[in-house]
Amino acid sequence: MDRRWLQVVAVALFINTSYGTLSYSFSVLITKEAAGGEFGTGLLSVAFGLALLVSGGAALFVGTIADLFGSRRLMLGGSLVGAAGLALLAASQEPWQVLAVMGVVVGPAMAATFYEPVYVLMNRWFDAASRPRAYGVLTLISGFSITIFTPLTRVLVDQLGWREGVVVLALILALVGTAVPMVIAEGAIGERNGPRASILRETWHGVRSGGRQFWAFTAAFFAANAAFSGFSFHAIAQLESRGFDAGPVANVIAIAGILSLPARLILPALSGRTSTTLLLCICTAGLAVAALLASVAAEWWQVWVYVVVFGAVFGAIYPLRALVTSEKFPGDAYGRLLGTQALFVAVSRAAGPALIGIYVGQQGSYQASFRVAAAVLAVSAVAIGLILGRRAPVVAGEAVGLAGQRR
Repeated sequence: MDRRWLQVVAVALFINTSYGTLSYSFSVLITKEAAGGEFGTGLLSVAFGLALLVSGGAALFVGTIADLFGSRRLMLGGSLVGAAGLALLAASQEPWQVLAVMGVVVGPAMAATFYEPVYVLMNRWFDAASRPRAYGVLTLISGFSITIFTPLTRVLVDQLGWREGVVVLALILALVGTAVPMVIAEGAIGERNGPRASILRETWHGVRSGGRQFWAFTAAFFAANAAFSGFSFHAIAQLESRGFDAGPVANVIAIAGILSLPARLILPALSGRTSTTLLLCICTAGLAVAALLASVAAEWWQVWVYVVVFGAVFGAIYPLRALVTSEKFPGDAYGRLLGTQALFVAVSRAAGPALIGIYVGQQGSYQASFRVAAAVLAVSAVAIGLILGRRAPVVAGEAVGLAGQRR
């Protein structure tokens, strides 16, 4: 077997673990039976959003470092920092400590351990023709994250308490995050055009390499991702508020990860044969339907319908976004463009959960907020199609020559 495919499996396991411990676990931790009962849903939603905001700012530099110096050390360091952040969260006693840990420690760890450094690796390992299938395999294996870590976190909270459970998650992240970078190859790193002190300059040139179409697409995806992140983060708490027990709901939502597996493999791979833009629009519209279904669920069969629709599309959103960016805006500055976009993606991931959490905390309705999310997703699906349907100007592609132009 080609070693590249073994490396895809390894980094998929890495993503599975980093997302599971640093993201999906919080859908359980915000509930009343876990940290939410001690610190409040609103505070934890804001703390999680703060971590995402910081991760977005850090992603600007993560993309530059991945372009110029490689991803392996980023992944290793981010995993160890993330494990330390989870351990500190477990030891937190005051609200300010939760906010500080999430913002100062967990946020930078997210930037270094989520998809962006791995996408840069994938672009080095595979050419444009092979990339869609590789992304499909990556997304398929990493798709088990919600299936594994949502019920696992629930079990750890129930059996050990939320503090001890978070420590176990930290140990898992440290173990996997140390092993994977040791067994993968870096790939061909782009030419270094200056000392490490020039990272700020390199980052700025990467940001400037995006054209109007790139920024319009980023804005549309920002809105869609805010809505998607908001309703998916609060799905368990929302259904709990409608009379469903949190434990069974967590188990059912975990099944969404299993249901997403075919789409995770097929949709990114299919982008090699059909329009990646069309696939992204369809998935975004599917999320709009899922948000609407979640807002009205009153019986278990309705919960299952929501899970089926959500599971069919949510897993392909981020890899399709990365593939669209790679196709429409190619060049040696791919990591920097992806990092720039990741800033806005992170802000949107922070804004969605935080806004819904604050709104509900002020006696607002989950139902109303989920319906607004559905409307935003529907509009965003149309906007993405209109924006990316136009031919991309050759701006980002000219990033290949940025280094020479600066000499």
